[in-house]
Amino acid sequence: MAGKGKYDFDFSDKMVLVVEDNQISFKLIHAVLTKVRTNVVHATNGKKAIEACASGAHFDMVLMDMQMPEVDGLEATRRIKEIRPELPIVATTANTYDETARACKEAGCDGFLTKPLQFRKMFELMQALFDQQE
Repeated sequence: MAGKGKYDFDFSDKMVLVVEDNQISFKLIHAVLTKVRTNVVHATNGKKAIEACASGAHFDMVLMDMQMPEVDGLEATRRIKEIRPELPIVATTANTYDETARACKEAGCDGFLTKPLQFRKMFELMQALFDQQE
């Protein structure tokens, strides 16, 4: 439920796959997501994210970094959407160009957030995507 404060969300019944190769960025995202009681699984690159989604593990959402080694976020998104078209994927990137947002949408991303992440905006987007699943 959305409230007035930044952390007035409760995602305790949600499982989010965070795909992030930068350990410091992941630790920050993890810390913030746990403040709203989100269950978090970490994948350090796109290849591992694809494998996690193909394994049959339950995820309610994917937060996908776009620039990663092995398989980048765009390719990982396309491949995950082939396996799990209903799974919401939100792009996270420091690249704010319109072309990047367009490429993410074309790859299948359901949302787009720029880094540094604005956590209230992230939670509101997560809530909206979770509400669409119900």
